[in-house]
Amino acid sequence: MKAFNINKLEYASIALFFIVIFTLSAACEQSFLYALHNYSQYLDSDPFRSIIFSYGAGSLSLISRYITQYFISPVFGAFAVSATLTAIYAMLLKKISRQTNAKKIGLAAVPSLTLFVAIYNLEYLLFDKVDGSIIMSLLLGSLISVLLAAWMQVENKISLYLSIVVTEFSYFAIGMFSPLAMLIGAASYIKRDNKIAMMLAGIGLASWFGFNYITSNLLHYEEYAIALFAPLYVSHSSTFFFYTLIAMALMIVYPILANRCVEETEITAKKFISPGLAFVITMVIAKLCCYNDENYHKILQLQQLEDEENWEEMTKVAKSATTPTIDIYAYYLESLIANGEKVNKMFDFPTDWVSHNTSNFTLSNMIYYPDFAFATGNYNISLFHSMEFYQLTGENFRRIKRMMQCAIMTEEPELAEKYLAILETSSVYSDYAKEWRKYIGNKAQLLNDRSAYKNFDSYYEPRDEWFVSNTITDFVTDRTDITNYKVAEARLLANMFLKDLRAFSNDIRTIAPIYKGNLPPKCIQQAACLCAISGDMTPVKSIMVDRTVAEEAQKFAATAKKAGKNSKEKLEEYKGSYLYFYTFKNVNNKNYKGGGIVK
Repeated sequence: MKAFNINKLEYASIALFFIVIFTLSAACEQSFLYALHNYSQYLDSDPFRSIIFSYGAGSLSLISRYITQYFISPVFGAFAVSATLTAIYAMLLKKISRQTNAKKIGLAAVPSLTLFVAIYNLEYLLFDKVDGSIIMSLLLGSLISVLLAAWMQVENKISLYLSIVVTEFSYFAIGMFSPLAMLIGAASYIKRDNKIAMMLAGIGLASWFGFNYITSNLLHYEEYAIALFAPLYVSHSSTFFFYTLIAMALMIVYPILANRCVEETEITAKKFISPGLAFVITMVIAKLCCYNDENYHKILQLQQLEDEENWEEMTKVAKSATTPTIDIYAYYLESLIANGEKVNKMFDFPTDWVSHNTSNFTLSNMIYYPDFAFATGNYNISLFHSMEFYQLTGENFRRIKRMMQCAIMTEEPELAEKYLAILETSSVYSDYAKEWRKYIGNKAQLLNDRSAYKNFDSYYEPRDEWFVSNTITDFVTDRTDITNYKVAEARLLANMFLKDLRAFSNDIRTIAPIYKGNLPPKCIQQAACLCAISGDMTPVKSIMVDRTVAEEAQKFAATAKKAGKNSKEKLEEYKGSYLYFYTFKNVNNKNYKGGGIVK
């Protein structure tokens, strides 16, 4: 059988590795990569740089933030991630072990693909206390560790000792990746020289526990655990952190296994089948182990579309979710408000909603609160939550942009100027800042240029309170002395959303005059009919109800009563109506706190 040169096969596997990783990243993780830039921040100014340098592994963090800002182009993000992972794979394959063997093609891929799994398992942690640049910190740190470990493979003793010294004191720049480099180097020396292996392992572990004590207590005043794992975020319960530790352990174990392989220069096609198949299977498993929650990816996609102000596509993406959460529903409503369609389509949405549980009860609220508040004209509430989450979850571009928009919409030019000045110090947002600067002190021009903002502003009342909102409905139900008819209608819709027809009946008497003898939206007529069917005639006496709507409501109620348990299947023709929404949407008023989470 034809024999293949091992070196050529290794280079072919490196090329294949990059192609596969880049394709998977670009095709499946675009919104996630964009979100990494959005939930991070790099400013080309002081004191920003000084603050980052004051953290453990500050140099690595600063470089990672600089690169991550360019993930505003998801294709660049996919390239950066793929190129770094491929470089790690190539170094493990060609430099860390001296043996040339076909089995190494599969072995070297395992640590790199575990890193791939780790970065795509950041999950909802992205929204809470994690800077998006943590991904590049992990990848760059791992690459630097492998490079330093490869430097330790030289035969020259002086160069070896120099590499140890450089690695040791690089702790202050790269944090935990310094002892990782020592341990990889130690594993490489086990078969050749156990004395050097023991020395490297001892120095690495001693520096890990000793240097971070100096870092946490004398230099940066951080918690010991944070300094120990800097620059990564310490969360033992997160899958990201779990997979990260596994990947590091595999990088340490790899040289031991690779050095046990028998030296080969050529291999037959038959013998290549096993390692080649293992290489492919490992890649498939890695993709399957990535976080594939549909709603998580939908939320990221919706946020990206919101940034692009692609409102129609937002509506389509939100409705395409098979088991949506209230977060997705909030962005769905935002897109409807932007297009002036909220009243007509608010209840035309899947009702089989699910909750996602997180360790942080308020996490889900952090995802959409500032955005939904802004879309309903609650600029003060949006500004408050943006500032609050900026402090609680870390500085990022997404919050800065929202705060700037709130300042312009509330016509506070000095505040808007400060936020724009911050954005201008970013390489990727300088043009964006110039585009928005023309609206400072000229809100009318903004409303004229962007119809969505005109729709948002139609809900605005200057006397809105800052601290009244606890749930998605509080954005509209807590207002008193309503004079704005859109806000009045929103209050009715909020009552209907919570299936609180008693509150709907009480409010409709005072809100009914806004319709001035005209037929209200069909969904409000249907809610009035539901009240009448249950014995409360106040709503149908307060507003006009079309006869066909009343007959449809009576027919719906009769069919539902007759069908019993099978009513949902029998009434599918009513999907998109408030009758269907009211009957089949699950609401837990007792435990409902917003965000689709039941405590």
